[in-house]
Amino acid sequence: MSVRVTQVALRGILDSRARRTVEAELTVDCRHTGRGSAARAIAPGRRERRRGAERRLGRLTETEQALIPLLCGRDFDGQRDFDESLTGIDDRLDLGADLTLSLSLAWARACGSRWSRPLHQIVADLAGTTPALPRPLVNVFSGGIHLPGPPDTFQQIMIIPDRGTPAADIELACAVYDRLAEAVGGEAGLSASSGLVTRGRTTAWQLEQARTACDAVAPDIALGVDVAAEHLAGDGGYRFEGAVLSAGELGDRLLGLAADFGIGYIEDPFDPADEAAWQGFRPPTALVVGDDLFATTPGRVRPGLAGGILLKPTQAGTLTGTVEAARAARAAGLQLAVSHRSGETEDTAMCDLAVGVGAQLIKVGGPRRGDRLAKYNQLLRLAESVDADRHASFA
Repeated sequence: MSVRVTQVALRGILDSRARRTVEAELTVDCRHTGRGSAARAIAPGRRERRRGAERRLGRLTETEQALIPLLCGRDFDGQRDFDESLTGIDDRLDLGADLTLSLSLAWARACGSRWSRPLHQIVADLAGTTPALPRPLVNVFSGGIHLPGPPDTFQQIMIIPDRGTPAADIELACAVYDRLAEAVGGEAGLSASSGLVTRGRTTAWQLEQARTACDAVAPDIALGVDVAAEHLAGDGGYRFEGAVLSAGELGDRLLGLAADFGIGYIEDPFDPADEAAWQGFRPPTALVVGDDLFATTPGRVRPGLAGGILLKPTQAGTLTGTVEAARAARAAGLQLAVSHRSGETEDTAMCDLAVGVGAQLIKVGGPRRGDRLAKYNQLLRLAESVDADRHASFA
């Protein structure tokens, strides 16, 4: 059944770093309205779909408003038809993936209102999946691009609680995070994604602190790392804590850390172009996940490079594009993890996306600040709509 767009509003709003991003409000059939906004990365990967320039606050410029007549008064046959039209318009007008994603989410919510369908069910219908509850990847230490100067440390160190429900997982994560925050005391600040920032401390020290805090609360909590190697590549290798390592040396360092500290998740261990390193890296106890490697693009997904994919809607530019990347990943035997960006908004669509596609994992940052807590709270709400025994498996 086709649905008509009857009103569109576009505005610049603030993200969690007080940078300007875009929000869209869209009405269908004159009475059902939805809203969506786009997060912004500090340092977007070179493979992801281009975002627009930093928007002004309030009503957007005439260039961006020129999109509105191309949508208003038109009938669309569902999410896919709407999103494909958005992508085509962006290809012509070069407005940016942040604008198209905001409109895509606004359309989904407006249609959800029309059909009395929550967003996670809209996603599940689009993906052909059964909703499931993901496990949280909780950022406890931040480094890399979150520190001054050229990055030479891992971007995130995470904990991965597993108690079967979002409520139990989040409670456990908060207990570990609080213990860590107390242990590092006044020397730590907070990154944009609410991870603790401890300048001058080594990765091994941070992992040891995280392991000690986990063991004091629940010894079976796994750790995870986001190497973000695209940002470490340079000088003929990978910068890491004052040295330049070859891909083999970096891989060996990661294997050692995984064995020493119980790391079960390793994200972006190598630059996206370094495919030989990806193909040869097989930690026995850790899931290797590609972020910049795949850039939420179905055509880049293929087996043999990693065991999982990180899904970022802002990389794809539409809800349909993100779901298509998830479908391609499943077909290739990959596990799914849905991720935040450094500059978030109050929008909680990433939680509905993770539940809708049945992702095994979700990254929303550390349990601090409203933009991150909004996501944790949405996971708690969604748990009431999904069977408790449908916690997605992660191995």
